[in-house]
Amino acid sequence: MATLFRWFNDSNHVNVRSAVGDYSIPFSNGVGMMLHWNNEKVTVPGISAPPGSQEAVDAITTASHPIEGDPYADYIKVRNEVQAEVSRGGTAVSYYHSSEVDYLAQQVAARYAKDLLGQQLNVSVGTSYGWDAIDPVENVNNPVAPATKTTLHGNVVATDILGPTSVLRVGVEVDHVEGLQHNPYRRVYAGGTSVPENQPSSRQRRDAFLKFNQYLPNRSSLKFSYRFYDDDWGVLSHEAGAQLSQYLTSGLNVQYRYRWYTQTPASFYRAEYPTTNGVDGYLTGDYRLGPLSSHLFDVTLQMDLGVLASSSRSLRHLGVTLDYGRYFNSNNYSADILETGVDFRF
Repeated sequence: MATLFRWFNDSNHVNVRSAVGDYSIPFSNGVGMMLHWNNEKVTVPGISAPPGSQEAVDAITTASHPIEGDPYADYIKVRNEVQAEVSRGGTAVSYYHSSEVDYLAQQVAARYAKDLLGQQLNVSVGTSYGWDAIDPVENVNNPVAPATKTTLHGNVVATDILGPTSVLRVGVEVDHVEGLQHNPYRRVYAGGTSVPENQPSSRQRRDAFLKFNQYLPNRSSLKFSYRFYDDDWGVLSHEAGAQLSQYLTSGLNVQYRYRWYTQTPASFYRAEYPTTNGVDGYLTGDYRLGPLSSHLFDVTLQMDLGVLASSSRSLRHLGVTLDYGRYFNSNNYSADILETGVDFRF
C-alpha cells in the first residue's frame, strides 16, 4: 500500500491538489491485483483585470475553461480517477475510469510479455481501447453540443539485457483517435473576430523510442533516451534526454537530468488566421500544435533517513526528496520548478 499527496502552484496562482493511493493485492496461483485511485482538485483564479478592459475581454473570450456566472470568481474542477489491473505471469488486463463535471473517460487494456533467449530478451505487446464522453458545461461564450472520442492503441516493446551492467529497450507505438479533439471552451482570433477552435476529428499518431541504461562501478548509472514522433496532422518531433545518478553515500543519492525537445507545427496551425475559415476550416489556439523547442535541466536529491538516521525512531521510516528544475522554450516561456516530497514507510 502506498499513499501520496501532491500540491502544485505556479506564478499565475493555478493550484492543483492530488491525493493518490496505490494498493497491491496478491492472490494464489500467481494472480495479483493492483488498485489505483486519484482525487484531484484544480483551481484557476478568476480574471483580475478591470471589468470592461481589453485584457478582461481577451481573457474571457480565449479561456480554455468554461466562463459562466462570474468570470472574476475562481474556477474549480474536481477529477476522480480509478484504475484496476489483474495480472498473472506475463499477462495483464486493466480497466480505467476518470470522471469530471464535463468529461468521462474509460479504457480497457491488455498486455502480454514473454522472456526469450534464456531470459536475456523480453518482448511485450499491448493494446487498449478508450472511449470518452464529453458534455461541455453550459457556456454562453461558446456553446458546444455533447461529443465523443475513441482511441485505439497498440505497442510492441523489446528489452535486451546486453550484459551484467547494460540494458537496452526499444519500442513502437501507434494510436488512432476519432472524435472531438479540440478544447470545446477555447476560442481563436481569426479574421478580426473570435471564433470557436476547430481541429480535425481523425488523427493517426506514431512514435518509436530507444532507452539505454548503463551501471558504472562507482555506484552511479547513466540513462539515455530518444523518441521520434509523427502524425497525419503534420506534427513531427524529436526528444532526447540523459540522466546521471550518483550515490554520495549510503542513503543519499543525487540525480542530474537534461531533456531536449523540438517539433514542427500542425499543417493547420497559424500564429494568425487572416479569415474565419482558418486553414480548410480548421483553427487552433493550442500552442502544443505550433512550432516548439524546449530545454529542461533538473537536479534531484534523495535522502533515505532510514539509513542516514537509523537510530532515530521518529525518522527511520522517512524518505525526503528535493528537486529543482529549470525549463525554457522557444515560445518565450520559462519556469523554475521546485518540488519537495516526503515518503513515510509503515
